[in-house]
Amino acid sequence: MTAWQPAAAAALDALALAVLVVDRQGHILHANREAADLLDRPAGALTGNQAAGGSEARALDADGLDVRRPGARILCARRAEGRSRLHALIQAACDGRPGEAGGFLQLEGGADEPGVSVCVSPLVEAEAPGRALVVARLLRVQGRIEVQLRTLFGLTRAESQVGAALARGSCLADLAAELGISVTTARTHVARIFLKTGTRQQSQLVALVAAVQLPVACAADAAPAPHALRSSR
Repeated sequence: MTAWQPAAAAALDALALAVLVVDRQGHILHANREAADLLDRPAGALTGNQAAGGSEARALDADGLDVRRPGARILCARRAEGRSRLHALIQAACDGRPGEAGGFLQLEGGADEPGVSVCVSPLVEAEAPGRALVVARLLRVQGRIEVQLRTLFGLTRAESQVGAALARGSCLADLAAELGISVTTARTHVARIFLKTGTRQQSQLVALVAAVQLPVACAADAAPAPHALRSSR
């Protein structure tokens, strides 16, 4: 392991995006913290199935934690219709076939689970060819957007909660009930949000949130946690 690799792994763990490195068969060679959390969702759109013989593939990481050895799990889509498409993209990315090297797809989750947006692309590395980079994200506005709204536009905590709910598509009555406030109070917050963000209606606010939201975890989300999957290098 070179000196920069721990810092690179920590940087990936700070992202609010699932980032995985897989081989042509879909074996997971590295997964950041968000990816490990995504794969552990009980009815999530993506799963990390145990590879043959993987149930006994155990190893200690640098901190002495007992974790699954890289390659012991295979990245799969939960639903059959997405499984073949995902693996076709992975194989094309690993093979580097012209015009077929990676792509995008949307996968559906189980009951009451949001879907996942997935991007697969070749990972160009001379020392380790035949690998693909998989980036995935839940199809929903993350709660951490509240921190960014407060910082970027000077919203209060209450206003940022209302703004995040609006960005998720909630109507005024629903977000008022969700936040335990009156519709009149919610309407006052919305007026102030529009003023501070320079928007005039909910659709404009949704577009603004999508444009400014950065895929980074806030401090509370970035606390160190044991990993089920780590790097093979």
